[in-house]
Amino acid sequence: MYLYHRSVRKCLTKMISILIILSSLSVVLAYYRPRKIHKTVVEYAQYWNRFRKFSTMIQLHNLTHYFDRPDITVYIPESASYDRFLTEAYNYGYNLTDNETIKRILLFHIAEGVSNIVDMESKTFVRTHHPDERYLYYNNFNYGDSKVYTVNGAWITDPDIVASNGVIHVIDRFLVPVQYNKTIAEFMEIPDLPKYSFSSIKKASVVDPALKMATNSTSSRFTVFAPNDSYINVMPSYGQDVLFNDTDLLKTVYWAHVIEEGLLFLPRLGDIPNTHAMAGTLKFQRLGSEIYVSSNRVRARIVEANIPVMNGVIHVIDNLLFYVYRNMKQRIEVLQDISFIQSTLQNTDQDIKDIMSEHGKELTFFLPTDEAIAKLPTHKQLQLDTNKTRLSKMFRNHLVNYAERDIESFQDGETFTTADGDILTMRRFDTNVYVEGGGVRAKITVSDIGCTNGVIHLVSSVLYQRDFTIWDAIQGNNQLTRMETFMLENTKLLDTLRSTTDGPMTVFLISDTALQNLPEDTLSHLRSNNQQLLDAINGSIAHGVILSSTQITDEQNVRTMAGRTITLYNTNQGLYVIGSKVRANVIIEDIWCSNGILHIIDNILHIPTRNILDEMSVQPTLRVMAMLMSSLRSELTDISRHYTIFVPDDEAFSYMPTHRARTLSKYPDLLNSIIRSHIIPGTMKFTEDYGNFTKLTSLVGLPFYVTKTPDRMYTTINNMKGMVIRENIRCTNGIIHVIDTLLNFPFWTVAETMDKIPELKPFLGLIHQVDDYHTWSTTFDINQTLFVPSSQFLTSLSSFHKTRINSERGMIKMLYESHIIPSVSLTQEYLDQRFQHSRIYIAENRYNYTFTFLQMDPFNRSEFVTVDTGYVNLRPKFDLITDGIACSNGIIYIIDRFLNYPLYDTLSELKRQPEISIGVDQLTRLIPNNSSIDLTSKQTMFTVFAPADKSFDYLTLNDIKYINVNLSYIERMEIVQRHIVKGLTVDYTDIMNGGYSNYASSRNMSVVSKTDGFYLKWDRIEARIVRPNILATNGIIHVIDRLLLSTPYQTTTTPATTTEKQAAVQHANSFYISNVLLLLCVLMSRYYFNFCLIFDHR
Repeated sequence: MYLYHRSVRKCLTKMISILIILSSLSVVLAYYRPRKIHKTVVEYAQYWNRFRKFSTMIQLHNLTHYFDRPDITVYIPESASYDRFLTEAYNYGYNLTDNETIKRILLFHIAEGVSNIVDMESKTFVRTHHPDERYLYYNNFNYGDSKVYTVNGAWITDPDIVASNGVIHVIDRFLVPVQYNKTIAEFMEIPDLPKYSFSSIKKASVVDPALKMATNSTSSRFTVFAPNDSYINVMPSYGQDVLFNDTDLLKTVYWAHVIEEGLLFLPRLGDIPNTHAMAGTLKFQRLGSEIYVSSNRVRARIVEANIPVMNGVIHVIDNLLFYVYRNMKQRIEVLQDISFIQSTLQNTDQDIKDIMSEHGKELTFFLPTDEAIAKLPTHKQLQLDTNKTRLSKMFRNHLVNYAERDIESFQDGETFTTADGDILTMRRFDTNVYVEGGGVRAKITVSDIGCTNGVIHLVSSVLYQRDFTIWDAIQGNNQLTRMETFMLENTKLLDTLRSTTDGPMTVFLISDTALQNLPEDTLSHLRSNNQQLLDAINGSIAHGVILSSTQITDEQNVRTMAGRTITLYNTNQGLYVIGSKVRANVIIEDIWCSNGILHIIDNILHIPTRNILDEMSVQPTLRVMAMLMSSLRSELTDISRHYTIFVPDDEAFSYMPTHRARTLSKYPDLLNSIIRSHIIPGTMKFTEDYGNFTKLTSLVGLPFYVTKTPDRMYTTINNMKGMVIRENIRCTNGIIHVIDTLLNFPFWTVAETMDKIPELKPFLGLIHQVDDYHTWSTTFDINQTLFVPSSQFLTSLSSFHKTRINSERGMIKMLYESHIIPSVSLTQEYLDQRFQHSRIYIAENRYNYTFTFLQMDPFNRSEFVTVDTGYVNLRPKFDLITDGIACSNGIIYIIDRFLNYPLYDTLSELKRQPEISIGVDQLTRLIPNNSSIDLTSKQTMFTVFAPADKSFDYLTLNDIKYINVNLSYIERMEIVQRHIVKGLTVDYTDIMNGGYSNYASSRNMSVVSKTDGFYLKWDRIEARIVRPNILATNGIIHVIDRLLLSTPYQTTTTPATTTEKQAAVQHANSFYISNVLLLLCVLMSRYYFNFCLIFDHR
């Protein structure tokens, strides 16, 4: 029987252990359980304004059921790409009035299965829902410090939008053309694009029947760079004869255009890595919006990228790769952008032409482009054109006739001797390579143009040509004729620019084209204010320094002749300069002169040239707001008025949900009010003029706040926050700061905001299963105020609290209900109006929680507010401005704790509270050890009336000594039970409503109501509850101002000091401990004596 019971006990023990483990696991899973997703792919497409074109096409052509299929991946193009789609569809011959054509295009955007962005690292292609068997292909590329993912070459701009039936990836263009129902070989035979033909490739394919067969099979994948016949047919006979009579060469050239078992779709952005073809290596370069590919020093422009076929992708190019058949002279004759060199080549010395034509030579030619020649004054260009000696010398100064070097082989500081005996020095700066000669540093803009006898590099400046002053350069440049005319009237400025003895200088001047684009009123103003323009020009001349494009660092301040400072910037997008908050981009850089260097820019420094509305119109990212603000033209073009305006960029509108965009369209008065709320009248302030938390008033009268962090500036109006992403655009009548969102018009619902902002997601992880949360947070036309504990607070919770929150029945629902005020949006504007009448505002929610708001500092920072649901220790302070997040159906405030969930037990909470440490210490010392009162117990609830430190003002030193030394066990317990109620929690409302009276009566106490609050009365002592409702995990605490006890000495009226009280308590405690020790010694000695007697007796 014993063994049986023992076995049963062991089994039960194991079962309990398993249940505990499973319970813990369920808690963990509950805490991190996935949230519900409610929108389908179609609902998302309809909801977002940025998808409106795609969504409209789905609905118009009755294709919704295709996009409602389960487990799909959908690639949705942004609406901004629709115009491009129309153009491409026309070019590819699609009939967009045909329903079947539209269906096939749209179904090409649906892929089987769910593919997240991480899947694209290993997955290379996926089948679509196109009625024929069609595939999409993935690539990824580096783009700065980030990575670009593409599908059929379309850039995935916003990945992994999870829908209830799959996942959405936002792309930057429509996926056209749709994959052709042909293999590569078939497409080369009969291309479906009417403007292209590839008969030359078809002829070349006969040299490799196996490859032709492979490209005609769907079992392999290829990328092909296919030269169109229109480019191949211009090949001269001497090139064709060699190529088509050498089978091995022809095969190699053919292979150089093919990537075997690899699909390379080319992206709009990102670095395209070098890629091995079947012969040679393909290298890629971006120049503006164009992509170039090169192989074996032969370069081709990609004229049509990303044509998908059944077994790969085709890129149409404008040249035959790999095959070098022209000598240097022949190559120069057909190159683009070197018309001056081409027109003068025949006028050079015969030996130069002979060297460039000679077979077997190894030459490197740094060839100036037409833009480089244009930097020379016209009289210098004329000298070269008419003077054979000068022209020939210029050619020789750029020619190395003993070495053939590609760009990757150049070492920084390496030197070469030119054909004229001069020295060239190579320089590397970041990824760019420059060549220096005669005091001129020229950038290699196009490299590695192969010739049969060498290599050509196109350069940005003419070497050894700087024997002219800056004034000469201005006079002889057809982009600076207006500046020349103005300067002729200013002798002193003229003398400065001519001087070669006063030290070098760096000059920035506006081009004629940029001047012509200025508003007529600005030009008129400048014509009548010559001195202002002269000051601006002097403020664009840095004396004593030469600052070429390679000498300008990331950000560099330079003092000018006018005493003003200009700031120079060197970025990946180019050079620009800012003077007196006016920005100008450098459009022609590095005109080297004998007395310095000249840069041509697209604006006048120091002088604002456009009013606010005109400036917005020329800013490429502010077109939407410029159009919307055209209704305010009379105000915003009036230069007698001043404004500071915070303008959302165009991208801010693309993220607007469709229903919110329709609201703006439907209510023009609302739109007008929203636009005006971005305008601060009567001020022209730069970002540095604002301190952290600057309060302004917008044109519609609403408070407008500016806040700052060390590296960011934010604007807030009615809890809608925007970040300044570009600052200080100076205008003739104001300042523009660009922000990233539309203010005073929240886009997102509470549910969407909770899901979008990382700071809110931990709380969302708790409450997302609460039905009421979904009802309130997703409904468009219902307001609410939600208090969300911060992520820092929630992640800091101990495992005990996480387990308790998720395991106790109804706890999460209770947390949600105590943090939500449905039906009202307590925005900063709303509460400000309420606080004008009282510092306290009270709101009650439908779940019977009362929220009390207290304005902390109405005279200094009126936006600091506390909120509580009745518990004074759970009363977070928050900022109405910085902690509020406006939503389309309410507002969220981030707080630093729960409003009704405590983290500490009663004893810990007592020790945390201010101004009760002495009283708590005294009360806890009165609790007998065997009283079963354990204020840390998780199983027992308590109500504690904790005496404040001031309660000792009513006691003398003798009183304190008495209660710590002379009281019996029963007397101590009576005092304790008057202050600590075991097994019962009584909040302040219960006390007011009589819920505590029965227990009080059992302890000979009563509750007394007075005008200044509620009192506990015992004997003749009345203790006022001065701080009620301090919530603990196992009880509640109320602070009272008297100890509910009496002593024989309480007739003494002189109160002891705080120090004396603490000393008395310590003295009494020491006295008490000493007596206990003495008693123990007596007992021990008595025990020892008895032991000895027993031992002796034995």
